[in-house]
Parts: sequence; C-alpha cells; structure tokens
Amino acid sequence: MEKNNIFQFLLWVFVFGLTFDSLILDYELEMAFLLSLAECIINAIISYVNLLILIPRVLNKRGIVLYILSILAFFVLLFVPYYFSELGFYLLSEEEIRIIISFALNFTIFILVSFLFWKVNQYEREKKRNLELSNQKLKTELQLLKSQVSPHFLFNTLNNIYSLSVIKHDNAPLMIEKLSDLLRYIIYEGEQALVPLEREVELLENYTELQQLKRPKGGKNITFNAVGVESGHQITPLILINMLENCFKHGDMAYNKQAVLNIELKVENNRLHFKTVNSFNPSNKKEGIGLSNVQQQLDHYYPDRHQFEIDASADIFTVDLHIDLSS
Repeated sequence: MEKNNIFQFLLWVFVFGLTFDSLILDYELEMAFLLSLAECIINAIISYVNLLILIPRVLNKRGIVLYILSILAFFVLLFVPYYFSELGFYLLSEEEIRIIISFALNFTIFILVSFLFWKVNQYEREKKRNLELSNQKLKTELQLLKSQVSPHFLFNTLNNIYSLSVIKHDNAPLMIEKLSDLLRYIIYEGEQALVPLEREVELLENYTELQQLKRPKGGKNITFNAVGVESGHQITPLILINMLENCFKHGDMAYNKQAVLNIELKVENNRLHFKTVNSFNPSNKKEGIGLSNVQQQLDHYYPDRHQFEIDASADIFTVDLHIDLSS
C-alpha cells in the first residue's frame, strides 16, 4: 500500500509539473501555479471517482453497459461547470470545439489511467491472496509431515507398556516417562520453526531408550554418539526423528539378535552430520514414508544447504545427512 501511495504522489507531481511547464509560457508565475493546481484537482477527481466509485460500485456490481453510461454522465457533470467557469478557456483553448475535444481526451486518459491502476492493484491483490493460500497450504502440509511419527510406533509402545504393567515390570514407568516426553515435544516444540539442537538430540536419545525398553532382540547392539553440539545450534524440529524411526521400523532390531544400529551425530564448523547405519532383511521390500518426508522438509527448510544420501547394500541400510546450520 505504501508503494502505491508513493506512485500516486509522484504521478500527480509529474502531472502538475507538465501542466505548469506548458502554462508558465503564457501566464505569470502565480496564475500558472493556480491554473496547474486546478487542472491537477480536476484530473484527480476524474481518476478517483472512477477508481473508488464507478469501478467498484457500478462496473463490478452492475456491469459494463451501466458503467459506460455512468462514465458519460460523469463527463457531462464535470464538463458543464468546467466550461462555464471558463477554466477551459485558460487551460485548453479559446475555441469551443477544441475545448470540448481537449477535455474529452484528457478525461479519457485519466479514466484509462485509473482503470489500469485498479487492474494492476486487483492483480497484485489476487497474486498476494494466492501466495498466502499457497503458503498456508504448504505450512499445513509441512506440519502434517512433521507430525508423522508413526502411529504404529505409538500404538505398539502403548501395548508394550500395557503388557509390562500387567506383570508389574520395572520398565513400564520408564516407558511412560519417555513416551510422555516424546509426545510433549512433538505437540508443543514440533510447532516451532527452530528448536535447540540439544533438545532434538535429547528427543533422539529418549526415542532410542524407549525402543530399547521394549526389549528388542538386538537391543544391546545400539550405539548413539553425539559430539560438537553447542547451545547456539538450532534445527528445524522432527527431521532427524523420522530418520531414526525408519531404522527401527524397517530394520531387523526387533527379531534379530545380531542386528546392529549405529547412530552418529556430529557438529563441526556449524555443519551438522547425522548418519544412521542399521541392518535389515533385504527380503523385506516395504518402504515407509518417513525418509520421503525428511527429503521434503529438507528441500523446504534447507534448500541448497543440505546433502541427503541413502544407500542400501546387502543387508546394511545407511542414511547420511549433512545440513548447514548457518542462518
């Protein structure tokens, strides 16, 4: 809106200057100034009556025919006092026919200018509205992607907690505590644009411990190393958790005593390196949506600032992520 106001101000300065320049040759300075001001006021009346009244209230609501008739009526309504006040004589010509023709041309020019101005504004408003809708849609989609820590994991964990509670196992309260912290993070901190990387690492550790409390066959073969994380480091939440969940969901940790899972997180020179290496059964060809979610979030939040590589060879699945954390 401020840009439009500046444009309009400069337009009227230009119109005044153009009129003043043509009149100063025939009139004294004060007279030329007053006549130029009068001409500007008349042109402004033409423009703003069309822009603020005729277009929105007649053209938009009652159609083109009534709009044209209204323009003609407005022309007559404005020309009559203009003619009889003899402004036309001073501004345009001493000949009546030339006064009529010149006024009509002037009137038409400013009707067209105001119409084009309205059209451009309408286009900009529509473009802005579409952009807002697109951004809102994208924001909703990204929030959905963020929230897609597997419901299967949640229900499976709750069933494990229930089973352990029945036999009054010591792991049941610990699992409830870890799950509560995980859900609290997803619901509240997952809505934020950035979170401390320390908090994200804590989430990954809790998630890993929660999975181990479920007593998987290969639970003793899990390693988690995090180095170089400092208080100033921030990251978009819930990107790394999808990578980690993929390891447990599609790996063989639950049933294979020889299964392995190595998780490494390192920050150096404000660059994050997160790598997971897990064993899996090559005959299991199911593909989850977790890693595709990670790729979509990376493309949005870290365009040209990340590397994301996936490698599945033999029975080892590797996911390697680099993110430039510099803002």
